Amino acid sequence: MAKLEDWRVWKSAVALAGRAYRVTMREPLCRHFCLSDQIRRAAISIPANIAEGYGLGTRKQLVRTLRIAFGSALELKTHLAVLGTLDLADERELAGLQNDCQAVIRMLVKFRKSAGGKL
Repeated sequence: MAKLEDWRVWKSAVALAGRAYRVTMREPLCRHFCLSDQIRRAAISIPANIAEGYGLGTRKQLVRTLRIAFGSALELKTHLAVLGTLDLADERELAGLQNDCQAVIRMLVKFRKSAGGKL
């Protein structure tokens, strides 16, 4: 099995989590604790669950944790959609995050299918 650091889906999820986290640290979003905390938790959960599946070492466990990562990615997508209705983040930055989130979702679907799992 390739190293975790070589998995494109994991690298993309780590980058997405970092960008999402940074957005929550800026004004005015940083003053909205509930939403910024939910964004942070969902974003960080994506690569963390991919890593957990990698570490558990079985195909069944990998598929299970990829499903959880997929759910977290959809959760993040929803939080970003809500964020877009509140004018709490730069529109271009938010659009970039939404695009990156959708790209990670697509990668998770493909990776899960190649690992033998279904949606």
